[in-house]
Amino acid sequence: MANTAVNALSIQKKYEKRYFKEMVRSNQFNAYMGAGAMNPIVVKRQLVESGQLINIPLISALNGNGVGTGTLTGNEEALGNFSYDVKPYWHRHAVVVPKDQQKWSSFDLKGGAREMLMLWDTDEIRDAIIDGMTAVTISGAYDAENGHSQQVYLKDSSTAQKNTWSAANEFRLLFGDSFSNYNATFATALATVGSGDELGVNEVALMKRQARKRNKATGLPQVRPIRVSGVSREYYVMFTGSNNFAKLKADMNTINLDGRPRDVASNPIFQDGDLEYDGVIIREIPEQLTGVAAGLSANQEGAYLMGAQAMALAWSQTPIATQSSENDYGFRPGKGTESSFSAEKLVYNGLDHGMVTGFFYTA
Repeated sequence: MANTAVNALSIQKKYEKRYFKEMVRSNQFNAYMGAGAMNPIVVKRQLVESGQLINIPLISALNGNGVGTGTLTGNEEALGNFSYDVKPYWHRHAVVVPKDQQKWSSFDLKGGAREMLMLWDTDEIRDAIIDGMTAVTISGAYDAENGHSQQVYLKDSSTAQKNTWSAANEFRLLFGDSFSNYNATFATALATVGSGDELGVNEVALMKRQARKRNKATGLPQVRPIRVSGVSREYYVMFTGSNNFAKLKADMNTINLDGRPRDVASNPIFQDGDLEYDGVIIREIPEQLTGVAAGLSANQEGAYLMGAQAMALAWSQTPIATQSSENDYGFRPGKGTESSFSAEKLVYNGLDHGMVTGFFYTA
């Protein structure tokens, strides 16, 4: 018996007008950004009106002994002051959708382009903050053509730049599970991070201890904690990648079982979300680079504990939609987005002002 087969060109096809979109995570840093000085990421908008760069000054604490009834004249102390300049640079992107493709498409290509450009803006801001957290030095020059801040990120830095950063930030770094792993030669310190140096509650506590260290005699400032308004509580926030976060979450299982209600809706064992230990909120950033791609060794990942004024996000133009209809007599219209900002770690006199960086083993 011969069965009749429909010719391939005659097979009916249905086309869905509603398109799927690639998932792009919202900015995980939003809750810790704001104009106030107690925010980990301080947002500056003064340049939206006019200007090229914004200067963010810092006045250091006095470290002299003063006098009692002795003569104060001639024993005054100079007020230490430093500054950091942030200069926003342009972030632009666009999509061209020719008229023939618009006509032939079963879904709204132009609408899709507009949505994807908005998501690209989200990606761009988040990734700029992630890169800024890893900065090791300042090159002094912005790359306006390609869009790059003046800072050199760990993944792009030279051996000399890493060593200079390590030497200046002994009390802003933690390698593995012990302060004794520190070395001014960055590669030597990083080589100590291996099995047994995973991120756990003890390492969170060590990073907090680093942040709270202050030496009046040498002028070493502590990382200013974040204060909750109206509550006598201070805390820090830590951002880290998925590998470190998984290790810490496993280490906290017993703590969360014993110390929290066994409620599916709120216990981190059952629900995804931030972890908290010893006054430190730990937030997962899945997009953070890890291992060799991050400028580290295989199976290593960074964690970034922030207090107030750790970074600055300076805007001179928030994202706006752009378009072009003059391409090829209007046959190839384009949709675009345009903004101008820079996200940079605040560094004064070579010292990371509001951040402690830790490196941990993830295998």
